[in-house]
Amino acid sequence: MSRRSRFPDSLRWRAIGWMEMWLSQADAARRLNVSHSVVQRLWDQYQSEDSVSKRHVSGQSRVTTPAEDRFLALPARRKRSTTVPQLVADHFVSSGRRISATTVRRPLHNAGLYARRPVVCVPHNGRQRRARLCWA
Repeated sequence: MSRRSRFPDSLRWRAIGWMEMWLSQADAARRLNVSHSVVQRLWDQYQSEDSVSKRHVSGQSRVTTPAEDRFLALPARRKRSTTVPQLVADHFVSSGRRISATTVRRPLHNAGLYARRPVVCVPHNGRQRRARLCWA
């Protein structure tokens, strides 16, 4: 069984250039040593999208850009007591778009920042408790 590999963008554009110079799809496929159907799908994509670089992929699209992810992580690093609702509000003020708290937590987790519970006291074992009571 043959292994599918990604067709490089440079060769994609070269095939489109050949077909725009009135070379047939079969001749372009022969020159590139690929199947005729590959070139045909490439030409169809170029006709519909005016681009051949990246096909549509499944899955949900990104809400924030990588730059916005860094913008969210930076104040969280500077001031560790900043909460997620504060970051959501800051993002809304700067960009004018509302995002959810989960959308904010995801880049924070990718940056290694997690919510922490403040510890009120250190738990003691029985001997330490007795010594503390005797001292009091």
